[in-house]
Amino acid sequence: MFLGAVALVSISACRQADGPVPTPSAETQEELVDVARDLQYVASGSDPEAPKYLAADLRKYARRESARPAAEELAQRTSTAIAGVNLGEQDAERLTHNLWLSVAAREISERQIEGLQSDTQALLLSIGATQDRAEQVAAQVGEVQRAVSDRPRRWYELF
Repeated sequence: MFLGAVALVSISACRQADGPVPTPSAETQEELVDVARDLQYVASGSDPEAPKYLAADLRKYARRESARPAAEELAQRTSTAIAGVNLGEQDAERLTHNLWLSVAAREISERQIEGLQSDTQALLLSIGATQDRAEQVAAQVGEVQRAVSDRPRRWYELF
C-alpha cells in the first residue's frame, strides 16, 4: 500500500515539460518587421488594407491548411483590439513576436501557452486595448496553439 501511495503522489506531481520555443531566422526577422508595420498601420488607421495584410502575414506561418482560419481570426481580433490605440515601435515589435510565436511554436507546453496568453493580454492592456478585447485576443492565442501544435500529450500529463 505504501508503494502504491508513493507512486500515486509521484505521478500526480509530474508536470508537462516545457517545449522548445522557436527563434525566428534572419529571413523571418525581416518578415516580422513587416508584421510590426502592419500592426502600426492598423492601430493608426492610416491604411484600411492593413488588417488584410496582417492576416496574410500571420497565415503563412501556419503550416497546416486547417490552422490558417485560426491564425486569420487572431489577426482579426488583434486588429479590432488595437484599432485607435497609440502603438509605439517597441510595443509593435513585442506584439509581433507574441503573434508569431502563437502561430509558429509547435511544441510548447500548456504552461508556456498560458504564459504567452497572459503576456499578450498584459501587453494589449498596457497599450490601451480594452479588457474585453485583450481577453479575446489572448483566448484566440490558445485556439491557434491548439490548431498548430504538433506536441503529443504524454501519459503523465493526464493527471
